[in-house]
Amino acid sequence: MIISLEETFALLNKWKEESALLFVNAESPFREMRGLEDSGVRWTMTQPVRVSKIETEKGFVEFEGPAGNLSLSLKRCRALVYEDYRHSTPDTLSVLLIFFSFDEAFLLRELPLQK
Repeated sequence: MIISLEETFALLNKWKEESALLFVNAESPFREMRGLEDSGVRWTMTQPVRVSKIETEKGFVEFEGPAGNLSLSLKRCRALVYEDYRHSTPDTLSVLLIFFSFDEAFLLRELPLQK
């Protein structure tokens, strides 16, 4: 379901308060949108992260992970999509997809806490 920027920041604040473990997958160009025949810079990244800082007024969120920090300006995104998977899959609680211009996409999977 498509969600607003305000709903996204509410979700990110919840994840920060809960110290939720997230797994980020990001790529450009996002393969679902463009074929591999296009030229230009291609990149991908994956790492486990937690929300470390949120600046709602500026539209920034920062994630901290073992490979370093990732900062995103959500005011520049073109679509935010949220799906709840709590009742359908044991390894993912929910997913937030962040789409930017130029075919960049960030997928954040909320993982169950390890006991």
